[in-house]
Amino acid sequence: MSPLVVAAVLLSASLHAGWNALLRQSSDRQWTVGWIGVSTLVVSGPLLPLIRFPTTVWPMVLASSSLHVLYLMLLAKAYEVNELSFAYPIARGSSPILVSTGGFLLASERPGALQAIGIASIVGGIIGLGLGSKHWDRTGLLIALAIGCVIAIYTVIDGMAARRSGMPTEYNLWCFSVYGLAVLAIQLKNGGHRALHGSRKDVVLAFGGGVTSVVAYAIVTWAMARSPMGMVSALRETSTLFATAIGIVILRERFSRQKLACCAAIAAGAIMIGIG
Repeated sequence: MSPLVVAAVLLSASLHAGWNALLRQSSDRQWTVGWIGVSTLVVSGPLLPLIRFPTTVWPMVLASSSLHVLYLMLLAKAYEVNELSFAYPIARGSSPILVSTGGFLLASERPGALQAIGIASIVGGIIGLGLGSKHWDRTGLLIALAIGCVIAIYTVIDGMAARRSGMPTEYNLWCFSVYGLAVLAIQLKNGGHRALHGSRKDVVLAFGGGVTSVVAYAIVTWAMARSPMGMVSALRETSTLFATAIGIVILRERFSRQKLACCAAIAAGAIMIGIG
């Protein structure tokens, strides 16, 4: 993996942790998470007339868009149940294992010895994080793990689509537009005209989160077109450290050495998968 790709993916990781922290601070997370999705349509939709449609991978556009909608809904639920520094590392930390498996099965990306150690480190960190937290329940844990599965599936789909189409930017813009349109329909169906109104704080958080998510994931898709999907996904999950730091320093969530050690194990495992 080239230094440019590594630097870009690390930037994406920090951006991703940042917009999740914005969501966690919202007073109405279901409203905010929906309008985070809608704001991606605002950002990407006006560009569609200027770009080509990725005809060869249009089923992947639909599949990825649907999975991103599911991801947003699960994410809002996860942050209603658990803290950022618990839900985020589990959701993000579990996905590199599954992405590496998908890369092996679908793209012949074979993990090495160091990657296997990295997988064990991630699993150990996730288990330790769950056992060490005093404020979580089985439902919250299952939601976080479900998010990890959804992330893994759409990551593999997007990585393969970016390679097959040869146009990752165009593919991303169409995916964001389609899923933003779907989220808009869901918001209006569930909330009617009231869904269009929110506090100034939540409007700013939603739009900022949407713009940041577009940039962060566009970087990842670009990177997956140039490097193994498992490596990119794993390196991106160093965002667990950014999220934990934000949760402790800015959101005033509880600090413990066990929590820090477990998040470090997840991040270390992700790095080992990336460089292995």
